Amino acid sequence: MAIPTIDLAYGALGLALVAVVLAIWGLTSAARVRRRYLSAFGDERPENVEQLVAALHERLDASLDRFDGFDGRLDGLESRMGQAINRVGLVRFNPFMDTGSDLSFSAALLNDHGDGLILTSLWGRDEVRLYAKPIQKQDSRYVLSQEEKQALDMAKNDRGAGNLLVKGSS
Repeated sequence: MAIPTIDLAYGALGLALVAVVLAIWGLTSAARVRRRYLSAFGDERPENVEQLVAALHERLDASLDRFDGFDGRLDGLESRMGQAINRVGLVRFNPFMDTGSDLSFSAALLNDHGDGLILTSLWGRDEVRLYAKPIQKQDSRYVLSQEEKQALDMAKNDRGAGNLLVKGSS
């Protein structure tokens, strides 16, 4: 038995309609995926996904180069930071019995390596004297007074807050 031509035409038309519906659904799905890619990867409008991936790869390489530059700068800053004065000890005292206040002081200023200086100011009625002694590896080649030793010990133990001791108040 032969299939009538009209039935064959209707079958072909039905298959064509299904194919058109599937094609439209596929195109809309592809457009949706493309929009998602473009929204996820920036405002660049490449002609195809390969160009998008290539552009993103270039941006990633540039970002990694910048990161390497920042990493090098950070190493330099950390190295310099170890040389910065960041440990402080301060002792105020009264060196003379005939004066009435703690206007003299010894201040130890050190970096992380224990290098720096001690400043000592002696206040008198008629004059003020200021002395500086270098410190290397938490020690001085000059003889330190009791107050200077205290200021140095305070600076050795300082963690950035600064230390202050007032002694001999009258």
